[in-house]
Amino acid sequence: MSIARYFESGETTQDKGHVKNLVLLAKADGHVSDEELVLIHRIGRHVGLTYGQIGEIIDNPHGYPVIPPVSKIERLEHMAHMVDVIQIDGVVDQKELNLLSIFAVQIGFKDVNDAHVNEILELLKADVDYEDIAEKLA
Repeated sequence: MSIARYFESGETTQDKGHVKNLVLLAKADGHVSDEELVLIHRIGRHVGLTYGQIGEIIDNPHGYPVIPPVSKIERLEHMAHMVDVIQIDGVVDQKELNLLSIFAVQIGFKDVNDAHVNEILELLKADVDYEDIAEKLA
């Protein structure tokens, strides 16, 4: 572990854990598509991580803890990111759905049904952005 990790803010650590979940979801079906990688990088940059940090997480996703978001809006935004990753390649695999169920509970939802997955899918298809999805479902 790099000494720099000891000086990270809690928010940076949380963001890395979130990107870790995105990477694990992308890898769940045994293949990471180019669309999934581009999306993971876009979300990682959006939350303030560098390309290098994102690359490290992609190479070794198991080295990062997951810290659940405190607010419902943040949880919903994280869930929207995760749902987008599993659907971006056009195929939603059962392994991805199983992992999504685990991550939903891990980030603070009672279960996957509480996480509004179907509503998020519909809003993503309608090209609604992540922040608006979170606010709409909060």
